[in-house]
Amino acid sequence: MPERESDVAAHSADDHRPARDDGAIGRTGDLRRRILAWGLGFLAVLVIVVLALPIISVLQPDYYRRYPALGQRMDNWEVSTHSRISCAECHVEPGVGGLLSFAARSIPAFYSQLVSGPDTTNLLVAPGREACQKCHTSYRSVAPGGDLLIPHRAHVEILELDCVVCHKDLVHSLNRRGFNRPEMETCLEQCHDGDQATDECVKCHTRKEAPETHAAEDWLAIHGAKAEEQDCGVCHDWTPDYCADCHEKRPASHVGNWKKDHAPHALKRGDGCLVCHGGQEFCDECH
Repeated sequence: MPERESDVAAHSADDHRPARDDGAIGRTGDLRRRILAWGLGFLAVLVIVVLALPIISVLQPDYYRRYPALGQRMDNWEVSTHSRISCAECHVEPGVGGLLSFAARSIPAFYSQLVSGPDTTNLLVAPGREACQKCHTSYRSVAPGGDLLIPHRAHVEILELDCVVCHKDLVHSLNRRGFNRPEMETCLEQCHDGDQATDECVKCHTRKEAPETHAAEDWLAIHGAKAEEQDCGVCHDWTPDYCADCHEKRPASHVGNWKKDHAPHALKRGDGCLVCHGGQEFCDECH
């Protein structure tokens, strides 16, 4: 049967249609996937840099030298016994939670100071005892010199104190005497006040016991003269103004109408009043 004209036309159109190039389509798909992969990779690297750069930067000692309030603290760290310990070892708490907590503080602070300049913010909070115990695994009970009892286990495990409560001047700051070590004032002010914890010297000091002279009934009256015979600072110089700590306070007896009622007390004490009030000239100003 002869072909119809419509069938002939259809065959003719098929003959002139371009052949499909499956290879070119495959190459185009591969290129698109490659571009997408490169784009995702670049985006991932960018995110890592944006997040990691602040964390790494703020854990470098020189980063904090840009902050006027922290430069001296970094100088103290350089000459301390912890100068070989990195910032992260102490100031980033152990575990993933500690790292995430530090990241949450450091990332916004890093970009903020890029825009507005360094401020007074200190990102490195005081270490918790868990950070200290990564290195300090034993509990010292006596000071290296042997003259001080330090029951660390009782303070850490029973009282659950953070190390920085006592050792606040250990690394980044000096105490009032210029040393990187705790001061006795800290012990007495924080705990050893006679109520929270004992304030007996011999409970902590192995070589300091109150002399027998201190038990005399008239010790308060005669101690000034005795001070010329011995060095009171051997025991008392833990505070630079140990005389003024008492002598600048108004005595407990000087209350009420003391100006009117002081005469009998003055007759009883005699020259004792002159310890604070100077010579006879002080009395003569009124009498």
